[in-house]
Order: sequence, then structure tokens, then C-alpha cells
Amino acid sequence: MICVICGREGRGFCWLSPKLGQRTSDGKRLFKRFCSMQCQSLHARRIKSGGGVVIDPTHNEKAAMEMVLPRLGEYVASVGMEKPLSLYNREEILQMVDVVLTAYFDNLRDITPDDVPF
Repeated sequence: MICVICGREGRGFCWLSPKLGQRTSDGKRLFKRFCSMQCQSLHARRIKSGGGVVIDPTHNEKAAMEMVLPRLGEYVASVGMEKPLSLYNREEILQMVDVVLTAYFDNLRDITPDDVPF
């Protein structure tokens, strides 16, 4: 299963809607998986604030995107600044994706205050 917050592989952290809470179209309670306590806490804060599906990036998401740039720049410099993206091999592309995703989610977790009361 995939984490509903960041899209990484779920690692045993779960959420089940309350008995009288939201249901799927076939009447079952909603069940969501997460990769970490941080993502589970983000979900809890969204539920608590009444937030639903986010289409546009939030202020924190935009800030996390900005904070990815230095790590992405370091990676591109290590591969070679003059090398066009079209000449990156498969491993270089996968490493770049990993650098960007890891930096983004690490930064997003760092800038999101931990205000869940449990």
C-alpha cells in the first residue's frame, strides 16, 4: 500500500475513519496507510482543520519546493552542469528523482509545525 500523503511505500501506520464518520461509496469505513508518524500526523492535522483534497500547493508545500533547489543544484553539479538532461542515464535520472523527493518531504515535515495534541 502507498502512503496517502507522500506516495511512498506504507510502513504499517494506518488511519481508520470513526464509526459514524466518512464512508466509501460501498458503505465501508475509510482506511488509509502512511509511511511514517510524520505523514500520519499531517493527515490528522488536515482532518482536524477540515481540510480535504489539496489541489493547489499550500504555503508550506511551496516553501518545501523552494528548499529543494540547493540539493537539486548540488546533484546536477555532481553529474555535470554542461550535461543536458536528455543525456542522463537511467541511474542518474532515478538518483535525481530520489534527491528531489527526499529533500521535498524532509523539508515539508521540518516546516510543518507539530501541533497534534496526541
